[in-house]
Amino acid sequence: MPVPTDPRTPQQRVRDQLAAARNRLVQEGVSRSERAQIADRIHDLTEQARLIGA
Repeated sequence: MPVPTDPRTPQQRVRDQLAAARNRLVQEGVSRSERAQIADRIHDLTEQARLIGA
């Protein structure tokens, strides 16, 4: 069975994930604990982007 491949570069993937996380953070109805988890994810992705030069 063929393995699907993602044509995006690692930098593009991180940027896309950051954009999605930021969009989720500003949506209505997100609980305080979810916001904390999303903020942690944004922090981690920002650090990852810095390391790979995105």
